[in-house]
Amino acid sequence: MGQNTTLAITLVVFGSFCYALSASFQHRAIKRKVRRNEEKAPLGFRAFLSTIRSRRWLAGAGLLGVSALLQVIALSMAPVSVVQPVGLLAFPWSILIQARLHRQRIRRRVGLAVLLTVGATAAFTVLSALHAVPQSDLNGVRVAVGAAVVYLLTLAFGLLGARGPKHWRCLLWSSGGAMLYGLEAALVKSLIDFIRHTQWWHSPLLIGILAALVIGSSTAGWMIQQGFATGPSEIVVGSTTITSPVIAVTYGIAVLGEGRLLDNLTGGLMALFAALAVAGVVVLTRLDKSWDERPLLH
Repeated sequence: MGQNTTLAITLVVFGSFCYALSASFQHRAIKRKVRRNEEKAPLGFRAFLSTIRSRRWLAGAGLLGVSALLQVIALSMAPVSVVQPVGLLAFPWSILIQARLHRQRIRRRVGLAVLLTVGATAAFTVLSALHAVPQSDLNGVRVAVGAAVVYLLTLAFGLLGARGPKHWRCLLWSSGGAMLYGLEAALVKSLIDFIRHTQWWHSPLLIGILAALVIGSSTAGWMIQQGFATGPSEIVVGSTTITSPVIAVTYGIAVLGEGRLLDNLTGGLMALFAALAVAGVVVLTRLDKSWDERPLLH
């Protein structure tokens, strides 16, 4: 599939909406199993098995699958540093979805924060797309070292999520899972370019990337579910939409060489717009309030 940045961005915008709706479904499904979790304890294996049999959780899983599929298709048409930042839009989507579900009006400050996030994300994406490289500079050693760094960070966040301060556990679990999601997006892009431009069928790098994708995606999914079990869905979606693009873009520039065409001015503007987008999400996290839980599916 050839380069088509406009279509790739369009697919990821729709995918970010699917992700936000998925989080709403799965959060409600898990909260039925941990209605009172003052201790912020991790979700047990039996409770998790019971949860994933509910139609609400399965509906969320289906939407998550659609979001992932759209992201993979988008990554085949554009660099990860273009595709992944658009995922920031999942958090404004989640605010709008919650307001619609519970028939509450969006407060003015929340609306302004949504506009700030969307506008800054759009500006960052346009600059990144205009300076995107047509092919990643794939190097097996850099891929392995970059992945190892992310795995170590994820391990630290997971340990803190399980044993750390109670009021930080949801954020820590979610951020750890989001790191792996960001790495997964970068690895998918690496895999696509690797298959396109090398004799991949007998390379150990292919096996390594595939193994990392399987282990990383399953671990990330588990950590995100722990985030739902230990806090509100707004924190999960907010931390995911901040952390995942940061990891993916950093990996794309540092490991895959996607920043080769950036000059200092463009890099500075991209950093500014990225900071504004993150600031918008942080403001939304502070301004947003938890609506009363209402079932989406019986």
